[in-house]
Amino acid sequence: MKHFSDAPLAPLVLGFAGLIPFVGGAFALALGGPAALQAANALPVYAAVVLSFMAGGRWAAEIVLRADAPRTGVLALAVILSLAGWLAVLMQVWNRPGLPFDTELAGWLILIGGFLISYLWDRSAARSATFPLWYAPLRLALTLGAVVSLAAAAALRAL
Repeated sequence: MKHFSDAPLAPLVLGFAGLIPFVGGAFALALGGPAALQAANALPVYAAVVLSFMAGGRWAAEIVLRADAPRTGVLALAVILSLAGWLAVLMQVWNRPGLPFDTELAGWLILIGGFLISYLWDRSAARSATFPLWYAPLRLALTLGAVVSLAAAAALRAL
């Protein structure tokens, strides 16, 4: 984890604090009962909010760094990631028996994919010096925490 130790304390503490609902949600799903139902509703909403937050950060960075000519592709990908989170939540809400596929599982997979895309995008930005070098290893750790939690939640809900 090259340069992870160079990260300022605030992004480290706040970033890992942001994992609490991910890990807690997966844990609550594992417990079963009423807590699992609440977690099954709350976790994808939280994941969509965080995914949108990450995308909004990329939108803002693009506008700050390229105020005169922001790249349409960067702005579009930020919007697509936000919309993907929203769609994932809708798919989970709309899941009903008898549908041609499990929309809840598809929603979990969309969220996982969104976080992976966001990480790869941020890693690229850190490598090109758009973001500081410590950002990529921090994002890797946070993305792994989110993705493992979402994958565990999806597996538990699919059982």
